[in-house]
Amino acid sequence: MLENDHLILRDFLRSDMEKRVDWEQNETEWQLWDAPWEYEGLTAEERRVELEEYIRTMQGWAERCQSLSPDAMRYSFQIVTKEENRYIGWVNAYDIDDAYCYTEGEGHCTVGIDIPDREARGKGFGRQALTLFIDYLLMRGVKEIYTQTWSGNQRMIHIAEKMGFEECDRKKGIRMVRGERYDGLTFRLNKKRYEEYKGR
Repeated sequence: MLENDHLILRDFLRSDMEKRVDWEQNETEWQLWDAPWEYEGLTAEERRVELEEYIRTMQGWAERCQSLSPDAMRYSFQIVTKEENRYIGWVNAYDIDDAYCYTEGEGHCTVGIDIPDREARGKGFGRQALTLFIDYLLMRGVKEIYTQTWSGNQRMIHIAEKMGFEECDRKKGIRMVRGERYDGLTFRLNKKRYEEYKGR
């Protein structure tokens, strides 16, 4: 578990599944910004099948988290507000290869964040959660940290640049979102700028 004055980052719990399903089915605005190309054009049946698979995946997450020792390395945390004990989203890490594409093999550590809870946005929780997570990864020996988004997600670009991430790759026009083409962006963390950001 990680924490600061306002947030707790903890393991995934089975009780989180209800909220996750609600975010997938009802409170779906966040999907407009987090890889929206994965959701566009799906039929009702395709969404039903995906949800069933997602529920099975979450059950696996809960089982794995229960079996982890407190000292084991984590690559994802759930974000909870301290004041209200409100579950608002998550941070995670995955690997990309030298071409900045997702890989299931060894690669470069890449962080992401989602805060589907709209009431929790605009309060600095995203930057705080990412800071806790990045500090954790660096402390655990991760040498380089990246993040990825698309050129239409201005909020994420602003957060990344403010924290010291610098664009290192741009794939022109690879994302089709709501009928328009956007660039795929990869940023690498400049640790000096990151430390300056934290010192403000």
